[in-house]
Amino acid sequence: MKTKISNFFKHNYAFILSFFIPLILMSCYFISRQMYPFGSSSLLTVDLGQQYVDFFAFFRNTLLHHPSSFFYSFSKALGGEMLGEWAYYLLSPFNLLLLLFPAKNIDAAIFLITILKYAFAGLSFAWFIKKTQALTDLKVIMLSVSYALMGWFVSYQLNLLWLDAAILLPLVCYFLNRLLLDQKQRLGFSIVLALTLIINYYMAYMICIFLALYFFWLSIINWTDFKAFTSRLLKFISASLLAAGLAAVIILPTFYSLLKSKGQYTQQIIHFKFEYFPFKMLAKLVIGTFNFQQMPSGLPNIFLGSLGLIGFISYFGVKQIAGREKVAALLISAFLFLSLCFEPLDLFWHGMQFPVWYPYRFSFIVTFWMLLLAGRALAKLTWPCWGPASSSLLIYAAILGYTYLNRNQFSFVTTRNLLLSCFFAAIIWFLLFVHWHSFNFIKWLLLLTAVIAEVTINAYFSLNNLSYLSQKEYQQPTNSLAADAKKLKQLDQGFYRTGQVYSRTKNDGIAHDLYAGSYFSSAMEKSIPDFYGQLGDPDGDNYVTYSNGTLISDALLGMKYFINPKQLGQTNNGQPLNQLTEKPDLKSYQKVGTTKLTEIYRNSNSLPFAYLANRHLLQFKSYYDDPINFQTQWLAHATGHLTDQYFVPQNFNEVVFQNVNQQLKLTDAIFKRKNLGKVSQIIFKFTPKTNDSYYLTLGSSLDSDNATFYLNNRQLNQYETFRHTVIVNLANHAKGQEIVLTVKFKKPSLWLNHFVLYRMKNHLVEKRIHQLKNQEPQVKKLSERSLTINFNSTKKKQLVATTIPYAQGWQAKINGKKTSLKKIQGMFIGITTHGKGQQRITLIYQPPYLMLGLVITLISLGCCLILGWFWQPVKRRTHH
Repeated sequence: MKTKISNFFKHNYAFILSFFIPLILMSCYFISRQMYPFGSSSLLTVDLGQQYVDFFAFFRNTLLHHPSSFFYSFSKALGGEMLGEWAYYLLSPFNLLLLLFPAKNIDAAIFLITILKYAFAGLSFAWFIKKTQALTDLKVIMLSVSYALMGWFVSYQLNLLWLDAAILLPLVCYFLNRLLLDQKQRLGFSIVLALTLIINYYMAYMICIFLALYFFWLSIINWTDFKAFTSRLLKFISASLLAAGLAAVIILPTFYSLLKSKGQYTQQIIHFKFEYFPFKMLAKLVIGTFNFQQMPSGLPNIFLGSLGLIGFISYFGVKQIAGREKVAALLISAFLFLSLCFEPLDLFWHGMQFPVWYPYRFSFIVTFWMLLLAGRALAKLTWPCWGPASSSLLIYAAILGYTYLNRNQFSFVTTRNLLLSCFFAAIIWFLLFVHWHSFNFIKWLLLLTAVIAEVTINAYFSLNNLSYLSQKEYQQPTNSLAADAKKLKQLDQGFYRTGQVYSRTKNDGIAHDLYAGSYFSSAMEKSIPDFYGQLGDPDGDNYVTYSNGTLISDALLGMKYFINPKQLGQTNNGQPLNQLTEKPDLKSYQKVGTTKLTEIYRNSNSLPFAYLANRHLLQFKSYYDDPINFQTQWLAHATGHLTDQYFVPQNFNEVVFQNVNQQLKLTDAIFKRKNLGKVSQIIFKFTPKTNDSYYLTLGSSLDSDNATFYLNNRQLNQYETFRHTVIVNLANHAKGQEIVLTVKFKKPSLWLNHFVLYRMKNHLVEKRIHQLKNQEPQVKKLSERSLTINFNSTKKKQLVATTIPYAQGWQAKINGKKTSLKKIQGMFIGITTHGKGQQRITLIYQPPYLMLGLVITLISLGCCLILGWFWQPVKRRTHH
C-alpha cells in the first residue's frame, strides 16, 4: 500500500503540488485577514457582497425548496425569466458546495469555493502544460502557480462566476491539441467546450475567440500541407458545432434572453482609437498593481510574475523554436495586446458592449498565452543562451524603468512594489540563465521558491488594497430579513409583493424568497428599468429599486406588506439596519407584526397580481420622465375615470437662499453659488394643511453627485443614484406640522430639474382603488411559473390586467381554451375574456426555445454515442 502511494506521488507530485500550493497560500492569506469562518471579516466585497451572495442564496432556495424558480421567479423585480440568470451566474459545479452549508453560513461556503477555484486553476494549467510541453515537474509547478495566482485571478476573485473560465481554458486547449494531433481522440474537446459554454456562456465566448487563434498557431507549428490543414480545420469546426449542440439546451433560451436584456445595449458607435497610451499597460506587470480605483475603469490585469514574463520574452529568441512558429506567435501576441487597448477589439472581446466595471475581462487569456509561450521557451532553452538572456534582461529593465519614470501617473504603483519587482526580476533572471554545472536540482528549487514568493506577495499587496464587509455587517441585515420572511409567511400564505423601507441589497428578494420589487442583474430585460423610470423609482441598465412608491403604485403593484426598520431607541442594541427610503405613507397602513429589528405593515388597498380593468387601459400611453402623470393616468385608465387628477401641485410657505442667487421660479431653475469657498444651500419650508400624502419629484440632476438633501435636520433617506425623475414621500398625517427640506450644493451650480411639491387626494385615490378591489379576482400561484385567475365576469368583453411583465414564454387558457395575450402599458400581460359568467384563466410560463434547445442537445448526445460506439472497434483493432 505504501509503495502504491509512493509511486502515485512520484508520478503525480507536480499535479498535487500545483493544486495544494495555491490552496494553502490563499487559505493562509485569508485566515491572516480573519475571513469568516476564521474571524470577524468576510470575503464579501463589491459585487460579491452586493449581488453574487444573494444569487448563491437563491441557488440554495431553488434546489432545496422551489425548483420551478429555475425557469421563472417573481423575486426578479416584478417577475422575470431566470434561465438566463442561471446561465450567467449560477451553473458552476462548485456552487453545489453551497448545499453543504446552512443558509446562515453561506459566506463560509464562499471561502471554500474561492480557495478551491485557485487550486483547480493551478491543477488545470499544470495538466495542460505538462501534457503538451516537455517540461520537468518543477517547471510545471512554477508555471502553474504563476497561472493560479496571476493578476487577473487575484483582482477578479470576487467575480466567482468568471473564475471557472480560467480553470476550463487550459483543459479546452489540451483537448484541442488532442483532437488535432491524436487520431484516438474524438469527443473530449466537444464535451469540455460544451461544459464551458454551459457553465458561463459569457466567458466561454471569449475562450471561443481564443480557440480560433490557438488553432491557427497549432496548425502553423504542425504544418505539413494544405490538405492536412483542411482536414484539421474541418475537425475543429465540426467538433465545435457538436459542442454548441450539446450545450443548446442552455445556449438557445439564454440567447433569446440576451436579446431582451444585454443585447438591447449593444454599442452602436465604435471609435477607432486607443483607449489609453498602450505602454501604460506595462505598469501592470509590476507587483501589487491593483486597487479599488482599478475596478471601475482601470488597466488590464496582466501580472504573471517574473518567470512568466522572462520566459515569454525569451521565447522569441530561442533558436530551437522554428521561425514560422515564432512569427505566428508574434502575430497572435500583437492581436492580444492590441485588444487590451484598441477600442474596436476591446468591444469585440466583450460582445460589443463596454463592461460596467471590471474592464478587460479577457486578460486571463493573455496571461495564459504568455505562460504557454514561456513554457515553450523553458522546454527549449539550452546553455548557452545569451540571446534570450540579454533580450529578456533589456526588455524587462525597460519595462521597470518606464514604470519608475512614469510612476506618478499610476495610483497603484509604489516605490516599495517597484523595488520588490526589481529584486525578484533579478533573482529569477539570475537563477534561470546562470548555468550551474552541479546542484542543478537546488537551482530549480530556489527558482521555484522565488516564483512562489513573488506571486504570493503580489496577491498579498493587491488584496490588501480592498476593503471587505465584516461578518456583522453582512449577518445583521441578513438575519433580520430572514426573520421578516418567516414572519410574513406566518401572517399570510398568499401571493403578494412586499415593499422594503430598509434593505441590505437590491437582491434581498431572491435571497429570502420575497417578491420585493427590486433587482440587480447584468441580464435584466430592458423593459423593466424602462418601466421603473416612468413609475418614479430609481433604475439603471442593470438594476431597479422599488424605493419610491406612492399610495397608487403600492396598490396597483400589489405591495401588500412593507418591512420597516425600528427607530433608534426601539431596539436594545441600537439601529444596525440601513433605511432605504422615506415612507411616511406607512401611517396609512396597519402595523400587523414585529421582529427584533423591524415592524411589518399591511396595505389594505393592495390589489392582487391581476385585476379587472376598464378597457381604456388598452389605450394607455407611456409618459417619459413624468411619473406623476404616469401614475395618474394608470389609475384613471384602469378605472375609466379619465378626468381624475390625484396630485395637486403645492407652493412652499418659505424658501431661504444661503450663498445662492435668488429666483422666484424654482422648478427647472439653475441656481449658482455666490462664494465657492462657503456652504451653499436652499431651505424649503411647508406646513401640510391636510393629512394627505405629500410627495416631491426630483429630476436626475438632483442625485447624490450634485446635492445632499436633509429632512427636518437629518439626511433624507433616498436611493442615491437615479437617471429619471423620482418621487419622494415627505409627509402623511402631518397636518399643521412644519416640514423643512434643505438642499446642500455639491457643485458650483444646481439645476432644480422637475423639482415640484405635490399633495395627493388620498380620499379620491382610495375610492378608485376600492372600485378595483370590489371586483377583485382570486389569483392563486401554483408554482413560480404557473398561476390561475378566477372571477365572475359581468361583461361580454372583460379586460383582465396583470402586473406580470409581458414575455413571449407566457401562455394562457380561458376555461381550458388557449387564448392570446395582450401587452398593456408597454409592460404587462393583459387578457380579454369573451362571455359572461365564471372565468378561469390559467397562465403557464415556458422559456422560449427551451424545447428546441433540448431536442438539439439530445440529437447531439446521440451523435456522441454513435461516434463513440463506431470508434470503439477501431481503437480495439489498433490496440491489438
